Amino acid sequence: MNSSLNAARRRWELDEARTDVVDVLVVGLGATGAGVALDAASRGLSVAAVDAHDLAFGTSRWSSKLIHGGLRYLASGQVGVAWESAVERDALLRFIAPHLVAAHPYLLPLTPDVPRAQAAALMAGYRLGDALRAASGTPRRLLPGP
Repeated sequence: MNSSLNAARRRWELDEARTDVVDVLVVGLGATGAGVALDAASRGLSVAAVDAHDLAFGTSRWSSKLIHGGLRYLASGQVGVAWESAVERDALLRFIAPHLVAAHPYLLPLTPDVPRAQAAALMAGYRLGDALRAASGTPRRLLPGP
């Protein structure tokens, strides 16, 4: 099977890009870089995107590919970053990539081995995360609550 993504095409495209004038140059095509390139192009900007390797070659290919709303940041007290994550997740769910991003339910087993205080703290965190969901404008139909 022949792929249009090969070394010869890459060399040709890089040579062509050297003379192009673009609105946005994205360096690095991991999850963030690819998202920035897509967002800029979807807003009508001309984009050149380059990476030392192939798409998602580095850390992105090993990641879970999850778009999260910042619960891990909330847990460490980084409320501003958690808010920013919730807002970005909302944009991805509703405008930028609704065809790629969807809620995936999961079960967190709080067995009798989990101390009550820890279970209560976890649920409080989920409720705070849900408050960020609501504040960022994400409808409940797109992201069910805890």
